[in-house]
Amino acid sequence: MPTLIKRLPFPVKLAAIAFCILIVFILSFLLKNHGTSPAAALEKTGISTTDLARVPLYTGSEWKPTVESDGYAKALENDTFALYIQPKSTQIVLIDKRTGFRWSSNPSEEQLKSQTVKGLLLSNLKSPFALTYVRTKGKDQTIREVINALDPKIQMVLTQSAAGIQVVYTFPERKLSFAIQYELTAKGLKTRIPTDGIKEEGEFSVFNIDLLPYFGAASSDEDGYVFVPDGPGGLIRFDTKRADISKGFIHQVYGFEVTNNGNWYRSGEWREDIAYPVFGMKRGSNAFMAVLTEGGDSANIAAMPPGVKSTLFNVYSNQIYREEYLYRMSRLAAPAKAVQKQRLETDREVEYRFLNGADAGYVGMAKSYREYLTETGRFKSLLKPVEHVPLNLKIVGGDFTEAYNRIQYIPTTTFSQAGDIVDGLRKQGVANLKVTYFGWKNLAADNRYEPSPIEKAIGGEDGARELAAKLKKQGIPLLFTEDMVWGNTKTSDLSGKSNGIRGIDGTVFMEEGWFVNKPASTVAKAYDTIKTLKSIGISGIQYNDLGSFVFHDYEPSGIATRAETINIYKGLLAYTKKTLGLAGVYRGYDYSVGQVDSIDLLPHESSYDFMIDETVPFYPIALHGYVPYSFGDGNLRNNVEAEFLKAIEYGAVPSFILTHDDSRKLKYTWTSGIFSSQYEKWSDRIGDEYKKFDSLSSLFAQQIINHEKLAADKFATTYEDGTRVIVDYAQKTFAIEKGGGV
Repeated sequence: MPTLIKRLPFPVKLAAIAFCILIVFILSFLLKNHGTSPAAALEKTGISTTDLARVPLYTGSEWKPTVESDGYAKALENDTFALYIQPKSTQIVLIDKRTGFRWSSNPSEEQLKSQTVKGLLLSNLKSPFALTYVRTKGKDQTIREVINALDPKIQMVLTQSAAGIQVVYTFPERKLSFAIQYELTAKGLKTRIPTDGIKEEGEFSVFNIDLLPYFGAASSDEDGYVFVPDGPGGLIRFDTKRADISKGFIHQVYGFEVTNNGNWYRSGEWREDIAYPVFGMKRGSNAFMAVLTEGGDSANIAAMPPGVKSTLFNVYSNQIYREEYLYRMSRLAAPAKAVQKQRLETDREVEYRFLNGADAGYVGMAKSYREYLTETGRFKSLLKPVEHVPLNLKIVGGDFTEAYNRIQYIPTTTFSQAGDIVDGLRKQGVANLKVTYFGWKNLAADNRYEPSPIEKAIGGEDGARELAAKLKKQGIPLLFTEDMVWGNTKTSDLSGKSNGIRGIDGTVFMEEGWFVNKPASTVAKAYDTIKTLKSIGISGIQYNDLGSFVFHDYEPSGIATRAETINIYKGLLAYTKKTLGLAGVYRGYDYSVGQVDSIDLLPHESSYDFMIDETVPFYPIALHGYVPYSFGDGNLRNNVEAEFLKAIEYGAVPSFILTHDDSRKLKYTWTSGIFSSQYEKWSDRIGDEYKKFDSLSSLFAQQIINHEKLAADKFATTYEDGTRVIVDYAQKTFAIEKGGGV
């Protein structure tokens, strides 16, 4: 007993001893029932949260080159490309030595003659960047102004190094400066804005920067198109007029910043979020594919048709450094606009890869992006060939409904009934299954960082263990779904104030009682659950949101960036896969593809944007053969034949979501969107459709090497061995031509 307690009077001594016992009891309760803390979970899973390394500025004396007759000087050269720069304007020209084609950062003099714009729009056409700045001190903090390389008082310093060339731009009157670096690669050009090169020493601050906004800009009379990452891929053709109905394409990679309510006020639209930070352009027999290799999670991809900012087509990245948001001075006051004070401190880099000949098109761009994913280690090896194509079977155990101020669980499929569904499908000829079980945990699981209790109404832990053992004997993996990202103040005793991310205004982001867990808290929720599921024999976890939802956390101590969120999520996926065997996600944004065994609900439709002339399978081409993906569930299609054929054309695996009981039981639950799922009504249809998918089983582990539009409603997809799958939407049929077929 501590000496201090021994010296206390007896009544006080008893109270002190009781207090110590209470503290010990509370601590033991917390340790026993509240699971692993976020910090401990990160350590135990081996997920690093160290700051990302920053690219240094080039150092050395100023480079003052001797220019040629056209005003350009050769800055960089390798075996395939040569980069020239015009010191006066810092415009660049890249020459592809394989073809002699010139890619310019800005329109040529001939193209400029046809322009009707004047003033700032015209000077932007002549600059390799357009910088938007705001006043972050004093009055008028939301007024934005644009400056470029033609500013009359700009100062430019060129530095050449062994790595590349750097231009530092300084605007003395505004006390702003930043740097752009260019480096040649074996496949093209890297252009970069180092965050350490941005200086804001006055009352003005960088809002965003358009990086090479007119690189490769094309006229409408050329043969070609712009590629944008809309859904699976979108083409904006040069021969289509649309300026009168479209203001251009400009959307943020991975979607709007969720904590910024101002985004939703400005948006007013539903669209497919950008799942991969890629854009491109085809001009005749030459093309480029550009990928945002650093800082892409905090950037927009933009494409403009003639009539918006010029008479040209252009596509580029708009790098976001600050956001405008809405805040309230009081509950009664209308929201006011403001701009975030602290700049996002991340490097920005865009890599251009140049293509020609047969590869100068969206298929070549997709193959080039696939090479990039392989080179950067996200794709490690091709899938193993299968005898039968896998069917993604999703089973809903049940869900919760809220009525009369209480929450009730509504069961629709017990573990035993799930086993019966699997048996029935195997009798229907479904020879390869992956089972994902929804609605398995008791709502109390959200209360603490502890192993998730399994709902007794569907069989409890014993039922789950029996189902897992049964499926394992049949070689069928069993995954449980998990939502570790969101918390709910109505059903949880976890505090949103302590665990939720903060918006730009510093307040915890809350949406009708829901909050977004800090990434470390997500890992803590997952860690003990993974341990429990492993002991039961569960094969993996299908995560909600982990593969399709990123955000900043605007903590007072500093911004935790989207890049940091991605790093932790990737680490959790890798740990899940290592510990349980399998990890899956929905939608599959590109940061997740190297850590997962399957992607469900992969984007396969466009946003029906006025800018998009044609939807193409860019993303499926890049992924096929490396990670299986499925589209919408076969029993929930709006257009049964067309959506089935789209899955065939794009190389997806079949997917169905089923219940044992009638789906009407789920009508008033959070899973109300499942309008037809009862197994006995779908068993025959699933068996018939599976046979059609299974006829393509030999293509499961192959790369897609070509995709063609044969007619208005007829498309052909070609695989490595030469097999072509021809889909005819008019006839509602598909045909398989084996390698070498005509």
